Amino acid sequence: MPILRQNYDLVVYRATPAGIMAAITGARLKLRTLLVEPSSRVGGMMTSGLNAADILNDSLINGVALEFFRAVRDEYALPTLPARIESRIALKVFRAMLDESEVHLATERDIASVQRQDRRITAAVLSDGHRVTGRWWVDASYEGDLMAMGGIRHRLGREGRDEYDEGLAGRQPYRAMLPWTSRREIMPRRDGALLPFVQPPSWDAVGAADMQVQSYCIRPTLTNIAANRVPITAPPNFDFSRFELFRLLGRTIRNGRVAAKQIPMLGTTWKSAYFNLAALPNGKFDMNSGPAAPLNNPVLTQGWIEASPDRRRALNEEFRRYTQALLYFMQTDASVPQGVRDFMSDFGLPADEYETSGHLPPDVYVREGRRLQGQHVFRQQDVENGGASPEDALCEAKYHLDCKPVHWRANHSGTNVVREGMFFTLDAHRYSLPAWIVLPHPEDCGNFFSVCGVSATHVAFGSIRMEPTWMELGSAAAIMAHLADRRGCPVHDVQGRDVAKLRDERFFQWPAPRFLKVKLRDKMAVYYRRMAGS
Repeated sequence: MPILRQNYDLVVYRATPAGIMAAITGARLKLRTLLVEPSSRVGGMMTSGLNAADILNDSLINGVALEFFRAVRDEYALPTLPARIESRIALKVFRAMLDESEVHLATERDIASVQRQDRRITAAVLSDGHRVTGRWWVDASYEGDLMAMGGIRHRLGREGRDEYDEGLAGRQPYRAMLPWTSRREIMPRRDGALLPFVQPPSWDAVGAADMQVQSYCIRPTLTNIAANRVPITAPPNFDFSRFELFRLLGRTIRNGRVAAKQIPMLGTTWKSAYFNLAALPNGKFDMNSGPAAPLNNPVLTQGWIEASPDRRRALNEEFRRYTQALLYFMQTDASVPQGVRDFMSDFGLPADEYETSGHLPPDVYVREGRRLQGQHVFRQQDVENGGASPEDALCEAKYHLDCKPVHWRANHSGTNVVREGMFFTLDAHRYSLPAWIVLPHPEDCGNFFSVCGVSATHVAFGSIRMEPTWMELGSAAAIMAHLADRRGCPVHDVQGRDVAKLRDERFFQWPAPRFLKVKLRDKMAVYYRRMAGS
């Protein structure tokens, strides 16, 4: 492990893509920077199975984040910025960028506690007992753990519809588990007991607030290249009777057709009731969830955010066993339509990915955690109406308002299993994010940023929560700290346009690190041969 200083200008918690961007940007601005990561791996979900990066407009990517996507582009010899990236390639580029930087990276160390003085965080004690001080602190965790440790006010769960007058807020109407067979009912009980993973009905009104978040998953990477394929097996001692709900759903599906859609500049996406497979380079696929046997599991999700590290490790193992069993189920169970089983039988886990975790991604996809409660809150209406004014804008974002299921429940009459919590708008909204979205209330703290758990409602967060957007916010936080230092003003007085101006002037033209100096034309033929093989 590296020898750490005692005193830093900038301490960043978690080496997610947002955290890496914050740390590298801070180091380039001559801030002595420490990046703390409890695991041995950097890159967050982009190196742990979230390979489809949800880039709807690559012109919105700037600064150090743009350098990352350009470096990946050059690794693949692509003519445009990539939207689908293998975990191993993302990991290679993130590591190279950190190696080229002056960031002190402390892996396999967690923050055990923080110390405060007045309205500032002053120090942290790491899990190995090392004490570090910092003038600025960035929480880049998906859960918002540093925010909670620092006593920063935050929100967990869904606001009520009346709180901010958001049409999508709060508890959602019940919907069928299989949206295209809404009249087919699945009895939620057998012998008087609820089916596994099915919860009792809720009597809360539609639109009511609660403390629930959208469901998590492990996002598997698959391959159909025989030379790189590890067979999918059943996890030891797994009780497959827990999948009775999915058997019942499968038996209602009359057509197990698998459809393919070619998306320009992205590649092929394969869809069925059981999966959504986005083609990656080198014969790999990012597997997203389908409704018939969902990877996203609301029951396993509950309790994650406030769980201890030991409990999260146990939940992680439950998610891993569930995911492996579900993949095996799709390949072998008689309730799965034959066409789906035949299609899935060609796939296995990639031998060249996730070697230390059985070739399944090591991390649970934490889609939503704690969110700041700052002086202002970004709402559904802000997403829909373009967001911040030009003088306040840090960066732009573009995505749908999107939330995965929060619950699988029995309906009120006890005659059907239903999903609750989902929404997805047909339009992808483009909007600007304000500087205050990463800042706590000024009465809480004056030297802290939260770049993933931003000051937004549950509904607005459903659009903001994309890795490229978080990467932009990570860099912006470091620039805001630098500007506050340079001007001797409170960070809450730094305007978004000042951040954008400094980023545009100093980071687009930043000298390319050694690993970025790639001759694109020498790699074009290699890339197209790889894609042909996929």
